[in-house]
Parts: sequence; structure tokens; C-alpha cells
Amino acid sequence: MSAPAFSIGIDLGTTNCAMAFAALDSENAPSQVFSIAQWQAVDRLIESPTLPSFLYLPTSAESAQLASSRSSSAADWLCGSFARKRAGETPGRVVHSAKSWLGHHAVDRSAAFLPWGSDEVPQVQKISPIRASALLLNYLRGAWDSRFPESPFDSQEITITVPASFDAVAQRLTLDAAAEAGFPTNVRLLEEPQAAFYHWLEAHTEPAALWSQLPENGGNVLVIDIGGGTSDFSLFEVARQSGTPHPAIRRIAVSDHLLLGGDNIDLAIAHAMEPRFAGKGETLAGSQWQDLVARCRDLKERCLAADGLADEEFTVSLPGRGSSLFAGILSARIARHEITTILLDGFYPDCPSDARPVEPETALKEWGLPYAADSAVTRYLAHFLRDLPPVDAILFNGGSLYPEGLRKRIQHQIGDWQNDHPCVLENPEPDLAVARGAARFGHILHHRSARIQAGAARSIYLEVHQGGGRSLVCILPRGAEPEVEFQISHPGLELRLNRPVRFQVYASTRHDRDQAGTLVPFKFGEFHKLPPLQTSARLAENFHNDCIPVKLTAKLTELGLLHLECVSAEPAVSHAWPLAFNLRAAEENGGMVAGESDPSADPESLAAAQNRIISIFSAHFDPADPLTAARLLKSLESILGAPKNEWNLMLIRAIWTALKRCTPCRANSVEHEESWLILAGFFLRPGFGAELDSVRIDGLWKPLSSGPIHRGKQVQLQQYILWRRLAGGLNRERQQALIDNELPKLRAQKNPPAELVRLAGSLERIDAHTKSELVELFLAKSLTSSYAAPYFVSLGLLLNRTPLYAGPEAVVAPALVARAYDALEESDWKSPELAELFLRAARVTDHRNLDLPNSLRKQIVRKLEDAGIPAFKVVRVAQFIPVERAEQASLYGESLPPGLILAGR
Repeated sequence: MSAPAFSIGIDLGTTNCAMAFAALDSENAPSQVFSIAQWQAVDRLIESPTLPSFLYLPTSAESAQLASSRSSSAADWLCGSFARKRAGETPGRVVHSAKSWLGHHAVDRSAAFLPWGSDEVPQVQKISPIRASALLLNYLRGAWDSRFPESPFDSQEITITVPASFDAVAQRLTLDAAAEAGFPTNVRLLEEPQAAFYHWLEAHTEPAALWSQLPENGGNVLVIDIGGGTSDFSLFEVARQSGTPHPAIRRIAVSDHLLLGGDNIDLAIAHAMEPRFAGKGETLAGSQWQDLVARCRDLKERCLAADGLADEEFTVSLPGRGSSLFAGILSARIARHEITTILLDGFYPDCPSDARPVEPETALKEWGLPYAADSAVTRYLAHFLRDLPPVDAILFNGGSLYPEGLRKRIQHQIGDWQNDHPCVLENPEPDLAVARGAARFGHILHHRSARIQAGAARSIYLEVHQGGGRSLVCILPRGAEPEVEFQISHPGLELRLNRPVRFQVYASTRHDRDQAGTLVPFKFGEFHKLPPLQTSARLAENFHNDCIPVKLTAKLTELGLLHLECVSAEPAVSHAWPLAFNLRAAEENGGMVAGESDPSADPESLAAAQNRIISIFSAHFDPADPLTAARLLKSLESILGAPKNEWNLMLIRAIWTALKRCTPCRANSVEHEESWLILAGFFLRPGFGAELDSVRIDGLWKPLSSGPIHRGKQVQLQQYILWRRLAGGLNRERQQALIDNELPKLRAQKNPPAELVRLAGSLERIDAHTKSELVELFLAKSLTSSYAAPYFVSLGLLLNRTPLYAGPEAVVAPALVARAYDALEESDWKSPELAELFLRAARVTDHRNLDLPNSLRKQIVRKLEDAGIPAFKVVRVAQFIPVERAEQASLYGESLPPGLILAGR
């Protein structure tokens, strides 16, 4: 690879991307903005300093026209100006806010569910947040190589910026997206407020120019970066250094992750306008709401781009539902002063210095993103500045702060808090400063010039349990410098061998005095929960212990990533095991965690139970002493001294180890196989929740995926029941393989087995197209079958608004629920299965793209009330009631084993 000629800085923004560069052959080379070629229309290319972070899936006609325009095949997804324009016309075919999704821990960021809530893009063409980010980065990479073929992108020094509030997981995912885009492995990350400050410093390289803007003896600079998706605050200390006119600069504080920016303003304006289209107390349908938000995004940008009279009015038009051109257009107007009121009073209200963000019962939540509960930026800012030194200067950055009135309001607010108004540092390019600063940063590192001192932005902790209490041990202190390794040794710290091990991780931006190894009490609200860390510690077979003493090491790498390891403290063993974030924990574990770590049985009884299983399955079938699952379970109850409904999660997994050894014994007889399947489903239910469950399911899948050994009805039914019990432990590919294999039977048979119908409903991760087909199929069969209950049960699961183990991306469109209501409106709603169907399918989730229209929900509520369904159940269809643990006491009609509890949803 050739030596780098340029430092490239990339601002991977929520709303816009930008790229800048600086030549490395001179210490004084300035940063320059890279003008990005992009489609503005299907027949027009333009160049712009920014690339809108929107991805559009063109229609087949548009793809053909684009391919013709550039004499090559069109990409599946288009990004940039054309995609941004299409977001206001066909929002259902546009992906946006991918960066916000990268920081959302409640979803699998590698799962393909974008555009969120859209039924215009087939499931097979949807993309994940990582993929969406990779497509944007790959486009920038290609644009560079087209402009500078003699200096390939992969050979340059590359820096990507991320919010300072991005935690270690979101940072890792950003680099994963870069890797998917083909970036080299030495890509660095830089906090966006730092990048903006680097650009300001670049414009003030002469000490006289710098000190003319700051207090004579130094001071504190607050960078306020409010873009399309986040509000990011960072405080820098600028100090005089003896013997040199150049300052020493240190980043001393960063804010917590705050999903509050231009997207929230779009939503607020849309909420204000919605009654003008839908009527008071009514809501717009999902597609119309997406149209309204997209048009309010354009409206906001028009309104904020220039000043105007308070009574100036703006018109917003939406496509209606009428068949004629004019009947299908809805229009409403909003005045400038209304938008200003929403902006100032809702997002930048005056507040005291001791203000705290409020926690309302509901917040602006759309597209499944966890937007800030309080929309007031000023209250979050007051909370951030609590206990920090006074602000001497402010550097504003981000497209949401273009209006001068907003900047002045924030400046005066801070001045009122500290009785001294800070000055404002000029930033003429708030949408380009981050990219230019990132290019400057790479240039500084290349020439080994002085840089901002900025170690770890937050302290990292592991959860430990001592004496029944809950504490956290600090493993990486805030401010830790890159490549400085910290070791944590505690007596009794051991790692279990030959099995996956998980550690719960927390982060804090406020505990700046904790050192590595410090134990602190857990306090709710002060620590931010991250996905768990996991490792699998394996050693050679000649090491016979179950555990090994270890110490923990932690450091921040030069690339800006957190690196953690468990290192052997056993003198005879020299080994280390890296700890990695489990980024798919929410999906794999179904949001549930094991609450007990030990089997509820003494070792002798457990061994006796295991031996009983092995002995009875190893023997051939004896008609005088027939093998049945019921008889075997009864004998195990006697051995263990407890009824099976009291066997906890760890106990049934321990018993499974014996049954697993008997897997080949299924071939002994029909009775052997039938009993084995029943017991396997019982001991492994619900397929997740205990350590090693994914390994257990892997081991189960291989021998069972080809179907039963004995081809009989009863054995086949038991295999259906087993997969239903364990559905939550099956990934998408396995669930899809199961249903693909059984779909011909479901289609062709007039009365397919009830257990097969119930299995189909339990597969929450199958694709949307298959779910839709199953809904239509089961609706038709339920109307002609003499026993409709299995169809109603399955339909309730397929149409469920709150999946039991999958994420919100698994929820089907509300239109399918409306289809079910139309088909079943005249059925007997006193049927418990039919009532339960609509209690699940119509439940309010407080997510617009998942919830049914108000009018339909009201009809369902009346039907349920007329059928005598208890009010405490019906209320979940009438209003938003959070899911409680008690409601998850069973999983698809199967009781959960004791020791498995629902983690907070």
C-alpha cells in the first residue's frame, strides 16, 4: 500500500454527511471540503458539499432510467439529494436516521428492518442500520476514488466522527459499518464536538488570534452540537502553558447520549398539524403520518432558513385516500409564529440553573427510536453543566442551530445561570466544521503536533454481587488516555471454563473520581446500561479445574475503541480471553434473563435423576414397563423431592445434559422418540434465558432438522410441540426453514394438525411475506373449520403488537389486523381464543407505526366489552399500558421455568 497523501475526515451525520481532506505533505496545509457528486433527479447529477443521509429504493422504472443515464446498472439504494427529495414524496421507500438506530440498544442493529414501519419496501429488500451506514460510507469512498484515482481512498489517513455521547457499542458498530463499506482497518474515531473545536482552532492557529477570543489566562469552552438526531455537549479547558504561547487543551466533560435534534422538531410540528388533517382527537394512518413528518421536515428547513413576519403562513399538502386527483389531496396551513413557539417554548424554554429534564408519561416516540423523554434542550444543558466550572465561551455547531435567535437564546440562558455571559466563538460552517475538523485531526496526528487531551469519555463498570447487594467495579476510569492499560485484581475473581460467560456492563459520564478497581454502589439513573460482555474460556483438556483465577485488563485503543480482556492469574497458565459486547442479546435472549444461578437440587439427587434418564432410555422398549414421558417425569419428581413446576431454569438445563446423551436412543422405538421429544421440549423451554442455550439449540437442531426418525402422526406432533416450546431460541434462518418446510401442508390440507397451526404462530422471526400469507390462510380456514380455536390462537400471535421474544421489527402492519377484523367481525366474540386474538392484535404500544387507527380500536373495544371481556384486559386496547412481567408468565401457553424472569421492557 502506498504512503498516505491526505488526511480524510468524514462526518457521518444523521441528516447530512460531509467529507473533507488535508494534504499531508505540508505542516500548514489547510482542510478543504470535498464536493460530492450525487443525483438530484433521475436525469441530473450535481455536486454539493454535503450528502444527505437518506437512502432511497428506486422503482424499476427509475432504476432503468438511472442506469441509462450513467450507462451502468443502478445500485439498489440511492443516497444523497435525490433520496432526500423522495423522502418528502414517497417516505415509505426512504431510509433515514440510520445513525440514530446505531445507538439504539433495544434492537438488533444487524437486522434488516429499515425503512422502519414501511410496507412499501418488501422485507427481502429492507436493510439494517449497519448496512444503511455502510452504504453511505461506501458512496463517499467511491466518490473519492473517482476524483483522486492516483491517491486511493484505502491508502489515506481516515477519521470518522461520532457523537461524544456514543458509547463503546455504538462506536464499535460505526467501525463495523466502515468495514462493511470496504474501509481499511486503521480507521480512527473522533468525537464530533472535538472535531468542531479542531476546526475552530485551525482557523486560529496564530496564538494572538486564539487568545483574542478567550480569557487572558485561559478558560472553558462549551461546544454545543445539535444536529438532526442528537444534542451533544462537551466542555474543554483551555489553559496557558509556561514557555509557549500555544494553549494546553483538555476535554473535561461530555454529555450522556441524547436523541434530541432536528428529527424531534419535525415530529413536534407534525403533531401540531395532525388535528388539522385528521380531526380533533384522531390520528393519521401510518403512511399519511410518514408523509406529514417528511413535509414538516421540509417546512422546518424553509422556515428556519430565513427570517420572516410572524403571521407568514406555510401550506402543507398530503395525499388523501380519495380516488380522484383533487379529492385525494389534503391541505392545511401553519403560521411562522406557531413554528417559532414550538421551537422556543418546546425545545429552548427558559429554565433555572438547577432544572432537570422532566419525565412525562409519554414522549415523542416514532419509528421505534428512543427519543429523549423531555424535548427541552435547555433543561438537559442545565443538568449537564451542574457541578462543572463556568463557561467562558460557546462554540455552536450543527444544522439545527443555524437560526441566530436560537444561539442568542442559549447564550443568554447560560449567562443568566452563571451571572456572566459567555462569548460566542464564530463558526461560519456549522454543517461542515466536523468533517473539516476530522481532517485536521488526522493531519495533526500525522505530523505529531499537539492535540486535545481527551481520554475515555465515560467510566466503565462491571456489575458484581456481594453479600446479596449490587455493586459496580470500575474497570476503566473516565479520562483514561489511549493505550494505557488498567488491571483489576480482586480476591476470588474467577472465570468459569468451557462455557460462555457474561458480564453486565454500565457506563457513567459523571463519576470522574473513580479509579480502576473502585467499588461503588449502584444508583439508578446515574449509570447507563450497556449490552453484556461475553467470552468463552477454554483450556486444554489436561487442565481439570472448572474455574481459573483471573484479573481484568482494560484500555482505550488508539482507534478510540474499548478493549477488555480476562487474563489468567494462574501461574501455570498463560492465557487471555477477550471480552466482546453481545450486540444481539435483546434478540437472542428474548429480553429475558436467568434469575437463579444454581439448580434447586442437591448434587446427589441431581446425579440420580440424570442416571435415571440414561438408564431408562438406554434400555429397549418393555411392554410390561412402557416408557412414557409422564411416567419418567413422575419418577424424577420423586428423586428430586419437588414437583416439576418447581424445577428452576438451571435444574432443567442440568437434567438436559443427561437427555442429550440419549439422543441416539430415539431410534430404539416410537415410544423412545416420542418421550425424548416431549422431555427435550420441557427441559429446554423456552429455548433461551440460560448461559449456553444457543449452544444447546445448535446441538438440537442438527439431529432434528431432517424430521422424526419414526414416521408417525404422534411423533410428528411432538416435534411440532417441541419447536413451538423452543421457538424463542431459534434464529430467523431456522424459523424460516421450519415454516418453509411445512407451508405446502398448511396450504393443501383442509384441516392441518392443530399443533402445526400453533407452531406457525409461534415463529415471530419469519419474514413479513410469509406472515401475511399465514394470516390470510388461517383467516380463511377459521371461517370454514368446525374447530377454529387453533387458528385464532395462531392469528393472535402472528398479529401481536407486543412480540414475546422478537423485536418491534417483527410486528406486521396494522392493515392485516384490519383485514382480520373485517373477516371475523360477525364471529362469536365470546370465544376466549377470538377475544385473546384481538387483545393481542389491537393492544396499544405507543408506537404509531404499530398501533391501529383509533377508529378501528374503538370498534374492537366495543366488541370486547359486549362479549363480557373483563375491563382490566380491554383497557390495554383502549390506552397505552406498559407490558408487565406478570403478563409474560407463560410463553405460547407454556409456563416459564422458575428462575426465568422478564428483564425490564
